[in-house]
Amino acid sequence: MSDYFEVLTLILTAIYLLLGGGFIIYIYDSYKRTKQQFLIYLSIGFFLLIIGAALPVLTFVAQVLDMSVVVVAILMQIAGLSSIFYSIVR
Repeated sequence: MSDYFEVLTLILTAIYLLLGGGFIIYIYDSYKRTKQQFLIYLSIGFFLLIIGAALPVLTFVAQVLDMSVVVVAILMQIAGLSSIFYSIVR
């Protein structure tokens, strides 16, 4: 039963990363068309947020989850949210 949940977790994480990647590409394409600086910060913020959220899941499935990975993931999420916040208030 454990293998089933590992496969399911990998499939759901892959879907999450694909949807997030599409979202980031869409925002970046908008930046290329409009050249509005806040869109690049928004794109970077979402990139860090999405990768930071998926990192612990991927390392957990690979059975190499360490507390340092969790700390790095949380720092990436904080940096992503900070970048998104900066792009909105600027």
